Amino acid sequence: MKKPSDDQNLYSKASKRRRLSKSLPGGGELTLVKAPDSEDHFLRAMELRRGAEDTVMDEDKAIELLQQAASQKHMGASAALALLCEGKIAEEDRQAHFHKARPWIEKNALERDEWASVFMGTMYFDGRHVAQNYEKAAQYFQTAADQGNSCAQGFLGYMYSSGQGVLQNRQAAVNYYRAASEKGHVVAQFDLGVCYTQGRGVPKDKKEAVKWFSLAAKRGDVHAQVMLAKMYTTGNMVEQDEKTAVYWFERAANNGHLMSQFDLGICHINGFADTKNYTVAMQWFRKAAEGGYAQAQLDLGIGHALGLGVPKDVYQSVYWLRMAADQDNAAAQYNLGRMYEHGHGIDKDEDEAIKWYRNSAERGNSRAQTNLALRYAHGRGVTKNMRRAAKWFERAAEQGDARAQYNLGVLRQNGWGSWDESPNLAEAERMFEAASAQGYRRAEIALAAMKRAEFEPERI
Repeated sequence: MKKPSDDQNLYSKASKRRRLSKSLPGGGELTLVKAPDSEDHFLRAMELRRGAEDTVMDEDKAIELLQQAASQKHMGASAALALLCEGKIAEEDRQAHFHKARPWIEKNALERDEWASVFMGTMYFDGRHVAQNYEKAAQYFQTAADQGNSCAQGFLGYMYSSGQGVLQNRQAAVNYYRAASEKGHVVAQFDLGVCYTQGRGVPKDKKEAVKWFSLAAKRGDVHAQVMLAKMYTTGNMVEQDEKTAVYWFERAANNGHLMSQFDLGICHINGFADTKNYTVAMQWFRKAAEGGYAQAQLDLGIGHALGLGVPKDVYQSVYWLRMAADQDNAAAQYNLGRMYEHGHGIDKDEDEAIKWYRNSAERGNSRAQTNLALRYAHGRGVTKNMRRAAKWFERAAEQGDARAQYNLGVLRQNGWGSWDESPNLAEAERMFEAASAQGYRRAEIALAAMKRAEFEPERI
C-alpha cells in the first residue's frame, strides 16, 4: 500500500500557491511550478503530524520534512522539532533547535503570527522553557485558532473541556473540536467522538461518535483504532463484528500499540473471527513483550513453558517470566516462584521461590497467597506460624479460591490461627460450603461430616 509520502500530489496544495504563468507569443500560456521550498516542507510536515483533509498521519515523514526545512533555516520547523517531537529526536538536538528558534517564536508571537502563537502556547501549556501558565497558553492558542489553525483549535477544545486556563465550557470545547475535525485534525476527531459517546457538550449520538472515530482511525490515530477495535469486539455502539475488530486491532498493532499487539495475540489464541493460530499469537505476544508489555511477557513465558506456538524452552520461559515479574506482574511472580521451587530452567532455590511467592501474594495473587499460607501452616521454608497461615488463607478465600476456603475452614474447625485458639464451627461450615459450591471434593466431604455431626479434626 502506498504511503502518504509516496503520493505524487504530496505538495499539491503548496504547488497551487506557487504556480507561475506566462503568456506565449503565439498564444496560450506556459505554466511553471516551483519546487517545494522550506515553507512548503514545514506546512506539509504539520499536516502529516496530525492529519489534514485527505491526509493520513505520517510522523516519520513529518520529522524528515521538518529537518529538511530546518536545515534551510526555517525557524518554524526548528520550533516544531524542539517543542513537538519529544521522544522522536535526541534531546540535545531539540535543545539546539529551540536555541535557534526562540527569538523567532517570541518576536513573531507578539506580531500574532499563526504558528509562532501555536509554539508560544505550547511552551506555556507544557511549562517548557517558561513557567507553566495555562491562561497565557489559552491566549496564544486563541490567536492562532482565530486564524483557522487546527492545531490551536484542538488545544482549545481540550482546555475548554477540562477547564484549564479558561472557564470550563463543554459546548465551546465541542465547537473547537469540530472546527479542527473538519480540517482533518485526527486528535480532535477522536476527542469529538468521545464527546458524542459521553454526551459532553452535545447529546449522546452513537452514529456521530462512530463517524468521528472512524475518520480519525482511517487517518492513522491509534487511539481511535483501539476504540473501534474494542467497540466491534463487544458490540458497543456498533453491531458486533469480529472481523472488523481484528482489522482495527491489526492497524493499531502495526502502529506499535503494545496493548493491541497483545489483544491481537489473544484473538489468535481464542480463534476470534476464525483466526485461531498459536504460532501467530505468540508472534504478537513477542512484539508486545519486546516493547515491555508485562502481560505479553507473562503469556510468552507460559507459551515457552508449554511449547504452545513456540518451541518448548524452560530457559526462555524463565527469561520472560522474570521480565514480567520485575514489572510487578503478580501472575508472573507466582510462576517464577514455581520455577525456583521445582528447579525448572533455573537452579532450585527455596528462598528465591518464597520471595517471589510473597511478592505475588502481596499483589493479590490468590494462588500465591494459598501457597504461602500452606508453607506457614507446615513450616516449609519458613517458620511455622498458624496465624500467618490464617491471614493468607483469608485473603485468598475472599477472592474465591476454593483450596484456600477449604483450608481456612479446617483452621476454623480446629481453632488454629485464631487469637484465642477456639474453634469457630459456623465459620468453618461457611468456608466448606463456599468451597463445595465450586466442586472442591475435600470440602464436600468435610461439610457432609459436619452436617452429620461426625466431627473429626481435619488435616491441612
